[in-house]
Amino acid sequence: MQMSEAYNSGRRGLVAFDMDGTLLDGRLVFALADRCDAREEVISIMESTLHGYERSKAIAMLWKGLSKYDLLEALHSIPLCINARKTIEALKGYGYAVGIISDSYDLAVEHLASILGMDFGIANKLVCDDDGMITGRIEMPLGWERVGCRCMNSVCKRFHLKIIADRFGMGREHTAAVGDSNNDICMLEQAGISIAYRPKNLEVKERAMYVIDDLYDVVDILMNNL
Repeated sequence: MQMSEAYNSGRRGLVAFDMDGTLLDGRLVFALADRCDAREEVISIMESTLHGYERSKAIAMLWKGLSKYDLLEALHSIPLCINARKTIEALKGYGYAVGIISDSYDLAVEHLASILGMDFGIANKLVCDDDGMITGRIEMPLGWERVGCRCMNSVCKRFHLKIIADRFGMGREHTAAVGDSNNDICMLEQAGISIAYRPKNLEVKERAMYVIDDLYDVVDILMNNL
């Protein structure tokens, strides 16, 4: 899912959400790791000095041999954050385009976006074989190399927020981003309104215009500002 076909039809604004830790009360990589006893390996890679895109490639290799159904079961084992569904429904009702920009995997992001009735989903493409088995390879959207972003992540959220906003015909002033971790910082910087939801550290908190503990606060913020 890249976007709805009705992307240019009179939207009030555009809101991009991170997935892990923002819409989901947990992280998919840990749910997957627990299925193949690889949590220590995931943590080791995440704490390494590798660039973000290199970490994404290394972590994806751990899932080789799992199936796409294993991934979806892992996704469904993670609860939504409180008020996630209510927030998305309210934003859509008020005329906002809403979607996910994540450095997770397309199978999970597109599935969650479909469940929540969202308009777009951007993520790494997780390569599966003809039998639906995960190969361990990912195809990364990148983007930082085009705009000189320092993130060097597999999905540069700065770049992809700008691209998706352009396709919806939205200027920066009509965009908002919601995230919780360092991987969201460049998206928060790109958005006209930046919201940190239960930020994981001080740096994320300081880069956001608003810091919230309840996702539904996003609705109130945007109704007053966007």
